[in-house]
Amino acid sequence: MEEEVSQNTSTEITIGNGSSVHQTKEFTKAMAIGVLADFADGRNTQTEKMVVTRDFDLIKNNLNFKLPNKILFDIFHEIKQDLTDFLRKKLHNSDIQIDATITAEETKAKPRTEQEKFESMAEKNPAIWKLKEALGLDLLF
Repeated sequence: MEEEVSQNTSTEITIGNGSSVHQTKEFTKAMAIGVLADFADGRNTQTEKMVVTRDFDLIKNNLNFKLPNKILFDIFHEIKQDLTDFLRKKLHNSDIQIDATITAEETKAKPRTEQEKFESMAEKNPAIWKLKEALGLDLLF
């Protein structure tokens, strides 16, 4: 059976009359996903929920969200501070940093001409070339 070991380090920092505790408890991606789900439950709009439930990379204490478009990217930056504070508090780690990148896939242009349409279909099903040759069809008019 696998045991998860967590390390909890805290340092007290004195600033002026007050003091604050700097915690650096380690966490896993699964723990972060759970906290993000809690954050999403507390949000009002569906788009904010979409932002925080997207896939992300976790490298040490840095979460990098993979967002598909600029709209979600802009919403991410609107809620970034609230999200960072929520993660730091719930995961007991004040070193957590978050960021996002747009990972939109390049889309192919839609075929316009008859020749482009035929080539697009033939790319999906090469047997169409054989049919064209067997029937002696000419696509150019």
